Amino acid sequence: MDEESTTTEEPIEFADFNAKLLVLDVLCYDLDVIEPYDGDDDDEDAVVDDEDVEGQDDRAREYYDDLDLLPSQLDLVTEVTVDSDLEILQDLHPGWDGSDDRYDPQNWDDLVDLPALRVVYAAAPLPAHVSDALEAKGVEVRSA
Repeated sequence: MDEESTTTEEPIEFADFNAKLLVLDVLCYDLDVIEPYDGDDDDEDAVVDDEDVEGQDDRAREYYDDLDLLPSQLDLVTEVTVDSDLEILQDLHPGWDGSDDRYDPQNWDDLVDLPALRVVYAAAPLPAHVSDALEAKGVEVRSA
């Protein structure tokens, strides 16, 4: 029987896909709770442009967009890293050099509302209102 079919938890909807990616990076690559996208079996020619984003892998985007995140999974996320070097971003956009802000969250509420979040590591300073909201919840913000 499928594990998801036996749970009574309702999936959490994220307002911002890029914020969801930050959480998924932790769940997929740091905690090994969710299987990351594996495009090895896919046809390399199938990587197509999406929303004028050259080189973005639409299959990876769809995979991560379709994943349901449950409250019990979000309870495991105590640290989040905001950086263009995240593994999940290479799944989504192989070879992306992080030179622009295309994967920066526009709505940070989903991260601020993570129930167990204690530390945010940021490669660059976060917007002031985000840092203030996180610090008001007792979350330590460590910027480079």
